[in-house]
Amino acid sequence: MKKKLNINRTTRYNIMLLVLLAVLMVFFTIQNDRFLTLLNLMGIVRQTVPQALIACGLCFVVIAGGIDLSTGSCMGLSAIIYGKLCLAGMNAWLAVVLCLVFGVILAWINTVLSENLKIPSIMGTLATQLIAGGAALTIVKAIPISDKLVKPVTVMNQLKFFDKKVPLAFFIVLAVVLVFIFLEKKTLIGKYALAIGGNANAAFFSGINVWKMRFIFFALCSVLSAFSGVWMVGRLGSADPTIGRGMHFEVLSACILGGVNIKGGEGTIIGCVLGTYILAVLTNGMQMMDISSFYQQVVIGVVMLAALLINQLTANRAAKKAAIAKAAA
Repeated sequence: MKKKLNINRTTRYNIMLLVLLAVLMVFFTIQNDRFLTLLNLMGIVRQTVPQALIACGLCFVVIAGGIDLSTGSCMGLSAIIYGKLCLAGMNAWLAVVLCLVFGVILAWINTVLSENLKIPSIMGTLATQLIAGGAALTIVKAIPISDKLVKPVTVMNQLKFFDKKVPLAFFIVLAVVLVFIFLEKKTLIGKYALAIGGNANAAFFSGINVWKMRFIFFALCSVLSAFSGVWMVGRLGSADPTIGRGMHFEVLSACILGGVNIKGGEGTIIGCVLGTYILAVLTNGMQMMDISSFYQQVVIGVVMLAALLINQLTANRAAKKAAIAKAAA
């Protein structure tokens, strides 16, 4: 008698996302033979470094029942802080480190707002988003910093390996994703995120320091956002205060598409990464097909809705089976 393979719902959803990604890649390859080239695929990776990195950090925040809408503004203000520090004569790489420190400070503010002042994180981080975004524009009067002193970080975007075919971006994303998968699967960070997202009060009374863990989740997200802001300075060659505009929506969309429950208590890093690249492949493929940006938004919305409906239907089925099993016991 064959033993039935037992795969949990989250794994099944991730497999579905992987299949969807593969189908999209095959479809766009048929439409344009330049799609499935190393040059184009590495271009997708370089273009989506901020989305992939921030999605990893935001994943823990949302799984724990929170949300962070300040990621885009954190990118913009970090870019301006970096630019101003470089103009003041500071070493560029030391300036990068201080930008990461700014990310930690922003995370502390977001944690205080949500945990100490009991402001829902969606409202608290919306406020910090507006403040940070406005500060970035105000400091430079909305004029990007294009001085040569900010140029050293452009090496991150220009550096390539293996006969100049594989960019540094690929290794950065790979390293961050692997680290976060390790944090999710092998450390208390992943376990506590699920526990807090499932029931924060129960987690607190079981001995989990909810404030400390939420600060860690926000810090991971904000530090990666700050680094992404500097990364974009390296791509553009200038510190632009509008660098992260709309990023919070893109990253949150990737996480939701990746199976993260917006109410908390469910989600995986792998799912968020797959969600990020499904959206990236969709956008890149449709651009290569010369499809209007208006239609692109419609298609992406339909794909997201279909994935969410499938996820919800499987969740309802699992809940029904659990209820039947409980009633029969």
